[in-house]
Amino acid sequence: MLPITIGRNPSIHLCTYMLSRYYTYSQFESYFSTLIRRFKIESLEEIEIGKSVLGKSIYGLKLGTGSTKILAWSQMHGNESTTTRALCQLLESVDIENNLNSFKLYIIPILNPDGAESWTRVNANNVDLNRDAMDLSQPESTILRKVINDYQPDYCLNLHGQRTIYGSLDGKSPVQMSFLAPAGDKDRKITEVRLKSMNVINHIYSQLKNKVNGIIGRYDDAFNINCVGDYLTSVHIPTILFEAGHSGSDYSRDEVTYLVHDSLVVALNTINDGISQKNTTLRSYEDIPAIASNFTDVLIKNYPSKNGFTSLYIQYHEQINANKLYFVPILIGLNRKDILNAHEVIDLSDVSTFENDLVIDENLEVYSESLNIKIFTN
Repeated sequence: MLPITIGRNPSIHLCTYMLSRYYTYSQFESYFSTLIRRFKIESLEEIEIGKSVLGKSIYGLKLGTGSTKILAWSQMHGNESTTTRALCQLLESVDIENNLNSFKLYIIPILNPDGAESWTRVNANNVDLNRDAMDLSQPESTILRKVINDYQPDYCLNLHGQRTIYGSLDGKSPVQMSFLAPAGDKDRKITEVRLKSMNVINHIYSQLKNKVNGIIGRYDDAFNINCVGDYLTSVHIPTILFEAGHSGSDYSRDEVTYLVHDSLVVALNTINDGISQKNTTLRSYEDIPAIASNFTDVLIKNYPSKNGFTSLYIQYHEQINANKLYFVPILIGLNRKDILNAHEVIDLSDVSTFENDLVIDENLEVYSESLNIKIFTN
């Protein structure tokens, strides 16, 4: 079994520290080419499985000799890099080599290199690859489908990142990670395939729920056959959706990268151990907290205005400039009832240093030197 290492693992050093949250695709290729050499692969050309819309190479790494086949892919949404970094952590771990006789592992580290480069959810044709499961209108979608058809995985790990807007239903806690056993039909039937996925998620939750800053949540299972996970469940392939979330000031997503790594380890252990589904699987899965989009990045309470005291809600908009990721504070509303909390709450009735210097420009960008609200990068 792969030993679980919670927190920072000194044996992990390459991709974790050399890849920040945003990286150019050439940076990724340079780091990944170094990483794969430990598996006796000399060049990226050996593992190229296709090209993106703009002609960037897409890679697929096959490892292991066991009987159970696991397929994992990341960054089908280009601006969701946390799980790619966690896969690099996993591959960099000294433990992975000693366990490759337990399973076969096929990794597509970045399915959407064009979106990764431009830091967009969609690909270069402005198509969401996770809404293209049936149409297969994009080269990246057909590459993934061919891998699925040829490899015939026993389990799929669909790796994503989610925005900072998610919290517990009561709004008290941010969602640092969430998971989903996707539905395979519009009635969302609880099939044996879904129970297998739920079983893996339950083990991740039970082992990591006390290690997060916030909560591990259960993502909504609304059915859409154009979503890859829903399609895979419909064709009887157990699929686990990972969503790397956010809490506090972790805008670099460094801390949650470690949590995703640990979640991957638990998932591999659970699949490898073949732990059977019990009659408590569904109940345990439904006990994982549901989540809602009820958070924002910054909430300013008791701001004095001509209409009395006002609450201001600010969301950071992510922008790439000169190969750096910037976070731009944007006003998204006043006195909203649907947003219950924020990763930073500033109550001006308790702040003596506020100099009444808050500025909202014509683009709704918000600035205040005394409250430290400004554009930043990581």
